[in-house]
Amino acid sequence: MKKLIVLIALFAGTAMTVAAQTAEEILNKSIQARGGAEKLNSLKSLRMEGTLSVMGMDIPTKSVIVHKRGMRNEMDAMGQSIIMAIDGDKGWMINPMAGTTPVALPEDQLKASVSQLDLSGITNYKSVGTTAELLGKETIDGTEVYKVKMVSKDGTSMTHFIDSKNFNIIKTAIKVNVSGQDVEVETKMSNYKVFDGISFPTITEITNPQAGVITTTITKVEVNPTIDVSIFAMPKN
Repeated sequence: MKKLIVLIALFAGTAMTVAAQTAEEILNKSIQARGGAEKLNSLKSLRMEGTLSVMGMDIPTKSVIVHKRGMRNEMDAMGQSIIMAIDGDKGWMINPMAGTTPVALPEDQLKASVSQLDLSGITNYKSVGTTAELLGKETIDGTEVYKVKMVSKDGTSMTHFIDSKNFNIIKTAIKVNVSGQDVEVETKMSNYKVFDGISFPTITEITNPQAGVITTTITKVEVNPTIDVSIFAMPKN
């Protein structure tokens, strides 16, 4: 009996190790599919243009991101400019429908947006203390995917759904706190295109139980442009 218990323990330990190695292998293939770790780690800034579609409206949008430094999104809606920006660990926005004075981003929205500042994506997940676990396979819209759960050092959990053939991430799911309520936000990604050797999804669909579906179509991507970081600073009243 003692020998049997030891064998079971060894088998369980081996099974867990294999699962961890498999999750790592899948993530490595996904990184390679986007252009490889070296190429992704050379990504220091982005400038993008596109259209955001929501509630029957198509809204022109422009975004700039500087790796781990800041981000600024501008949308032109009904002749007015809506601005949302991240400046380091702070965020602000101007919504003309609520006034022209810039206001600080709510803490939950800021936390959800800061992760976008890491342009390397999942490339360096191990070095920043994020763990990965393979949850198995499922089928999404006819595509077989691997489900990989990643938990960051601060406890944030995100599940990645990775195409089993080309290893592109086609969906993510993350639980965020919005106005005191925990909601799951799903993002579908498709129509990957290569810009300067790096593959980007040019269509994203974000599903939020409180806001419905928001679709963004990217039409232009500029890799490593020179960005004046002063544009991230909150304007003085």
